[in-house]
Amino acid sequence: MRNGASALVGLSVALVLAAPGRVLGAEIHHTVAKGHTLEAIANRYRVSAKAILEANHLTNAKNLQIGDVLTIPKPPESAAGAAKGKADEKKDKKDPAKKESVKELGADKRDKDKGEKKKEPVTYALKAKTPGVVHVKRVATTEEADVRLSDKRGGKVSPTALKSFERIMRSPTGAAHPIEPRLLALLGVVSNHFGSRKIEIVSGFRPFTPTQYTPHSNHNHGKAIDFRVVGVPNEVVRDYCRTLKNVGCGYYPNSTFVHMDARDASAFWIDYSKPGEPPRYNAANVQADEGTSDVHDDRLPAPVTTSALPESTPSASATTAPEPAPATSAPNTVPAPVPTPRPAAPAPPSAD
Repeated sequence: MRNGASALVGLSVALVLAAPGRVLGAEIHHTVAKGHTLEAIANRYRVSAKAILEANHLTNAKNLQIGDVLTIPKPPESAAGAAKGKADEKKDKKDPAKKESVKELGADKRDKDKGEKKKEPVTYALKAKTPGVVHVKRVATTEEADVRLSDKRGGKVSPTALKSFERIMRSPTGAAHPIEPRLLALLGVVSNHFGSRKIEIVSGFRPFTPTQYTPHSNHNHGKAIDFRVVGVPNEVVRDYCRTLKNVGCGYYPNSTFVHMDARDASAFWIDYSKPGEPPRYNAANVQADEGTSDVHDDRLPAPVTTSALPESTPSASATTAPEPAPATSAPNTVPAPVPTPRPAAPAPPSAD
């Protein structure tokens, strides 16, 4: 009977050892036979001896008996992959070359983030250093003034400020005109917005002339100014002026200033012409206030004005020779010829 039982046990072990390919991940049961050791069983199923002991709640492999049925744990492939991943990670940490590449990658990302922050647009807007005080320079004569616009009582443009700007915005010929108070208020807003930077006045009041391109220019009424803000691109000044209410704003890419005037409804135009050329506007029927040829090119020497003459000289109308008018003639008439010396006539016979 005992021999029959031993034979049955041996047969079961042979079947188990011969067919280890059961479903992966399922539990495997192994029956201990004569000559089996824990190490041999562990090697057979490719698991550790410790894993077999833990799976069967055993503490000592010597306690195994023939006929004992052991549960063989089968580690899942995911666990094996995780273990391999951890091993690779430890290996990478030990590799100085890979450590350096990780550092470089982090540094590149930081540099990229800094570069993106640096690309933020610059507004040039600053807190006003002297709120309500406009620092101006007349380009034609290099006169400078610091003008407080409003009085302490009502906040309106003061008569003193109006008089100061009437003088500094006079025409190149010396003619002056009262300046629109709202224009000065707008100039104060621009000054405060750009941190009280100095404002250079290229042109202010200009008397009407038949040759001006715009028949009804606000410059003829003291309601317009051509200017620039020191240290601020004209494009930035232009964009800010366009945000103001009831303002005419002109941009001249081929000149050196921005035009601003006080009017009932806002308007904007671009004139691509250069000084001395007819206007070339960006669109038809724009409410432009001037052409570049109406403004003296401040890159050239300024024309002589009465302010540059000695005080003892008479007024400009008496001292400045008018430009020669173009020759005109009435219809069907011949202009008077310039006298020229005639050939000498033959002398009459002598009375002697």
